Amino acid sequence: MNIRTIEFFLTVAEENSITRAAEILHISQPTVSRDIKELEKEIGKTLFIRTSKNVTLTPDGLLFRETARDMLALYRKAVSQRAEPTELTGDIYLGAGETNSFSFLAEMIRVFREAHPKVCFHIISENADEIRDDIDKGTLDFGFVMESGNLDPYERLEFDRPERWGVLIPEDHPLAGIKSVSARKLLQYPLILPENRTFQQQLRAWLGGEPNLAATYNLIRNALYLTRNGMGLIICLSDPSYREMGMEFIPLLPLHTVSPVLIWKKRLTASPVAAAFLEFLNESEDI
Repeated sequence: MNIRTIEFFLTVAEENSITRAAEILHISQPTVSRDIKELEKEIGKTLFIRTSKNVTLTPDGLLFRETARDMLALYRKAVSQRAEPTELTGDIYLGAGETNSFSFLAEMIRVFREAHPKVCFHIISENADEIRDDIDKGTLDFGFVMESGNLDPYERLEFDRPERWGVLIPEDHPLAGIKSVSARKLLQYPLILPENRTFQQQLRAWLGGEPNLAATYNLIRNALYLTRNGMGLIICLSDPSYREMGMEFIPLLPLHTVSPVLIWKKRLTASPVAAAFLEFLNESEDI
C-alpha cells in the first residue's frame, strides 16, 4: 500500500466511477482498476460493489475510507513540515468549536502570521469529542476547546476568558425577556444540545432529570434553523452576534461558565512551525 493507491481509492470513492477517477488523476483506467484490486487483496476486503455503470462503497469500504482520509492527511501534514532553514514555513492544523472565544485566538493567529507570512493555518470546525479524537490520531496539531471533561491526556494552555452557558430562543418566544432560566423551567421544553457527550452528561446532572431531547448539533448555525421552526431551545454558549440574528440568549441559573483551553498531545515532537506558534502564545501577555 502506498500513498498513490490511497489517493486512487479516495478519488474513486468520491466519483463512484473508476473511469471518471482515471480522468481526474490523468492516468489510465486499467491502472486505477489494478491498484484498487491490489489494495483489496492486500487488506483482504472488498471495498467496492462494481456494476456496469458505476461503483459504490461496501460497508468495509466505508470504514476504510475514514482510515484512508486520515492516512492521506498525515502524509500531507508530514510533507508540509519540511521547513526552509532561513524562514519559518509550513502548516498548522487546529480544531475548534464555534465559540465567541475563538475571536481572541483568531487575533493571535493574525499577529503570528504577520511575523511568519508563509505559515498557513487550517481551521477545522468540530465539537470537542471530534477534536480530541483527531489530536489522538495526529491529524490535528492543536485543539481549541471549552474546559470540560477529562483533559489529563493532553498538554494544555488556559485562556482566562470565561463564557456563560445559556439557552438561545427566538425573540418572540414566551421565555423572552427573563434574565435567567432555571433547570425546572428548561425541563418543560424540548431542547437542542451540543453533540458533546461530556457536556450532555453534565447537563443531565444539573437538570436533575432527563431533558426532552429534540436534536443535537455540531455547528450552531444549522441548529438556528431548527429553533426558528419551533423545534426546541438551543443550549449553547453566549455570543453577542445572536442578537443580530433575531435570537435572545438567556443565561442558566445558577450561573454556569467555562473557559477555553488550547490542547495538544503529550510528549509530542511538534513541527518547527507548531512549536513556534506555541512559544508565541506562551509569551503573549494577553492570555
